[in-house]
Amino acid sequence: MIDIALTMPRLFSEGTGLLDLQLTLETGSLTALTGPSGSGKTTVLRLLAGLDKPTQGRIAVDDATWLDTAQHISLPPQQRSVGYVFQDSALFPNLTVRGNVAYAAPAGQAKRVDELIDATGIRPFADQKPARLSGGQRQRVALARALVRRPQLLLLDEPFAALDADSSQSLRTVLLDLHRQWGTTTLLVSHYDADVRALADRVVHLQQGRVVRDTTVANLPAPSGERIERITFDESTRQWVIDTATSQFRSSNPDWQRFSVGDQIRIQ
Repeated sequence: MIDIALTMPRLFSEGTGLLDLQLTLETGSLTALTGPSGSGKTTVLRLLAGLDKPTQGRIAVDDATWLDTAQHISLPPQQRSVGYVFQDSALFPNLTVRGNVAYAAPAGQAKRVDELIDATGIRPFADQKPARLSGGQRQRVALARALVRRPQLLLLDEPFAALDADSSQSLRTVLLDLHRQWGTTTLLVSHYDADVRALADRVVHLQQGRVVRDTTVANLPAPSGERIERITFDESTRQWVIDTATSQFRSSNPDWQRFSVGDQIRIQ
């Protein structure tokens, strides 16, 4: 059980405000943290990992206290049992795949390194450097590295955002299999409805740093329209260009600048 209470001022996409979050994560659960860009999702992950510190807050993990501002307790990141997968994988470019995973492993855990290399399907390129890997392969390495210490909390910050559809589906399968096998309590930040529905059993939606919806995946409204895979602005025509899996749409409507990759749209 992980009990979270965090408060801090923050600049959101809609202006300044107060991140004010109370949340309890059941052991072994996989919770998706959703919301528009700039709503505080990544800030929550950084606070849990100890990379940022709130003005007030408490984080209790089972019988251990990671943070209690009232008691002046704030464990540094290396003392928190956290695995963190970033959007860009953040691998060490000078180390091989095996070296990246082994770097984070506790002493004497070579067997666990091999176990995760096999479980994530990265053995064929275990002796290669990250620069030679695809985006999906790098994220598999990042996942193995995050899990090698058997963390009590796994944080995933948009791990599928830079991947194509096939790589995303492959990584989802690996992640779900490992989650079920290892039983790690996981918090996933994602804009992508497909990822949330495929992986999570609970969805917490943030708006301006506050929970506005907390529900199960089964109770989510049915998806409608298509997911935005890419959005750009064509300077030559002064139009916004939205690509989905099946279509491309163009408009000079300034409201289109509010869309983000992963949003569901329905265009008549």
